[in-house]
Amino acid sequence: MDPNQVQEKNNTSAQGQAPQYLLKPSVEGLGGWLVLVQISIYFSLIAITFFTFNSVLPIFDPEIWNVFADQASPYYDSMFVPLIVFEIIMNAAFVILLGIALYLMYKKKSAFPRLMIGYILFSLLASVLDYVLVNQVEILVEEDNGQFIREIVRACLYACIWIPYFIRSKRVRNTFVN
Repeated sequence: MDPNQVQEKNNTSAQGQAPQYLLKPSVEGLGGWLVLVQISIYFSLIAITFFTFNSVLPIFDPEIWNVFADQASPYYDSMFVPLIVFEIIMNAAFVILLGIALYLMYKKKSAFPRLMIGYILFSLLASVLDYVLVNQVEILVEEDNGQFIREIVRACLYACIWIPYFIRSKRVRNTFVN
């Protein structure tokens, strides 16, 4: 009898290991749920950049700036300038962090999961701070349609889903090893 037939019947090789065709491949690489993480990072980069260029930076146009920053203006609010500065700093920090995250992700660096957990928590904290600051500007409170609360809820849900994923996922553990 051929020894290969015996090995197939017993499902073990001569060294006592299962043959290759019976072994499950290890879960690693940038597939699986990490595809959604990649999409999320790119989407966030585009959304933050779009928001900054279309909503925040136009405020610095002298006509618009004077309406909100001039103390003689009826729309003046002392919290407006700190809010704009906060928005610019946070958006710049998010873009930098997401750029670093992409680099670490594609280099499969072990720092990537920790950076993403930190980014998610930072994003949640920034959403809460943004809500607090916006509620200090009367004209923005009047125009609020629940958008800021929805943003906080979204950030909480995102954190509740992705932080445990980065902590427990075998794919994450096997992929980010460099």
